[in-house]
Amino acid sequence: MTHAELTSKKPIAGRFLSAAALVSLLTVAGHTSAQETVRMQDAIERTLESHPELALWSYRQQDIQALSDAASQRQPVQLSLSVDDAIGTGQYEGGDAMQTTLSARWLLEGKQVQARTDHASAQKQVLSARQRLQLAETTAETATLFVVLLADQERLTLAREALDDERELLRIVERRVDAGRAPATDLVLARTRLTERELALEEYSHRLQAAALRLSAQWGAVNDQLVASGNIHQTPTLDQQAVLTQLNDAPVLGVTLAEADLFTAEGRLSRAEAVTPWAVAAGVRRFEVGGDYALVAELSIPLGGGARNAALNRSLQAREQQSDVSAQARLKQLEVEVRTLLLELEHSQHVIETLNQTILPALGSGREQALQAYERGQLDYLQWDNARQQWLSARERLLDEAEALQLQWIELQRLTGQTTYF
Repeated sequence: MTHAELTSKKPIAGRFLSAAALVSLLTVAGHTSAQETVRMQDAIERTLESHPELALWSYRQQDIQALSDAASQRQPVQLSLSVDDAIGTGQYEGGDAMQTTLSARWLLEGKQVQARTDHASAQKQVLSARQRLQLAETTAETATLFVVLLADQERLTLAREALDDERELLRIVERRVDAGRAPATDLVLARTRLTERELALEEYSHRLQAAALRLSAQWGAVNDQLVASGNIHQTPTLDQQAVLTQLNDAPVLGVTLAEADLFTAEGRLSRAEAVTPWAVAAGVRRFEVGGDYALVAELSIPLGGGARNAALNRSLQAREQQSDVSAQARLKQLEVEVRTLLLELEHSQHVIETLNQTILPALGSGREQALQAYERGQLDYLQWDNARQQWLSARERLLDEAEALQLQWIELQRLTGQTTYF
C-alpha cells in the first residue's frame, strides 16, 4: 500500500491547514529560519498560549457574562404623573378642582426573571462546552501536524539511506560492467535508479519544510527548520474499556448536552414570557380643593390564557424529550466512531508487529542473498533490484503504518477529550 493510500484513511491528517499556515507558506520565500527542536508537549503548550483563534474566547466570555447580568435584572419601575379635573368648564374651570396623582408601577415578574437567568446560564454552559471542544480540536490539530513533521523527518532519513545505498550499488555495477561480467544496460538502469533517489530526497526535503511551516504557524511563528523530537514508532497502550468509559465526558457530547439544555431553556423562557405578569402600582394623589393628600394603589391581574399556556407546556415537554433523544443519539454515534478507531488501531498494531517480526527480517535477508547472487552472475539487475525495492518498500510501509497509528490515536484522544500523546 502506498503512502497516499495510507494517509487517505487517516482520521484527521491534512484536515487542519489553517489560514495562518497558508499565509506562512505563501510568504516564506527567501526566509531563513533558525533550526529549533521541539517536543510535542512544547508544541501544544505554545499553541494553547498563542493560537489566534483561542484568544477570542476571552471576549466571548465577557459578552455572555454581560448578557447574563442583564437577564437577571427586572424591568425598571415606571413612574407616572396624571392630572384630572383641570382646565374644564364650570366648577372645573382653572385648577381649583384639579387632582394630581404621582404613582410608581412595577411588574411582578419573578418567574420571568428566573427563566431569563436560566436561559443565560444555559448560554454560558454552551459557550464553555464549545470552548472545551475547540481546545481539544486545536490540541489534536497541533499533535497531528507534529506527527506529520516527525514522519516526514523519518522519510527524509530513509531517502538519504536509500540514496547512499544506490551510490554504493552503482559502484558494484560499474565494476561488473567494466569487468565484462554484466551488460551495459545494468549501468543505465543503476544510474536511472540513482537519479530517482536524488529526486525523492529533494521531494522529501521540500515536504519537510512545508510540514515545519504548518506546525510553527499553530503558534504564529514562521519556521521551516523546525525539528520534531519524538519516537513515531512508540506504540500507545490500549485499554478499550477505559476509553469507552471516557465517552460520557467527551467534549463533543458535552456540546450536544449543553445545546440540548439551551433548547429546553429557550422553551421555558418562551412559556414564561408568554404569561402577562401581575402589575402593582402605588402613589399619592393631591386634591387641590382643600389641599388634601391620599394614597392610591392599583393591582392588575391578567385573566384567561389557559389554552395558550397548555400549548406552551406541551411544546416544552416535546423539547425536553427531543433533547434527551438527541443526546442519546449523539452518544451512540460517538461510541461507533470510537469503536471503529479502536479496530483500526488494533489492525495497525498487528501490521506493524508483522512487518517488524516477519516481513522485514525476511526481506533483509533476501536483499543480502540477492546481492551475492548478482555478484556471482546468478541474477540479472532487474531481479536484484526487485529484491532491494521490496525491502525498501517494506520499511516505508512500516513508517506509514506507524504514522497512521499515531494519527488514529490522536483522533481517539480528540473524541474522548484526552491529551495523552507521546
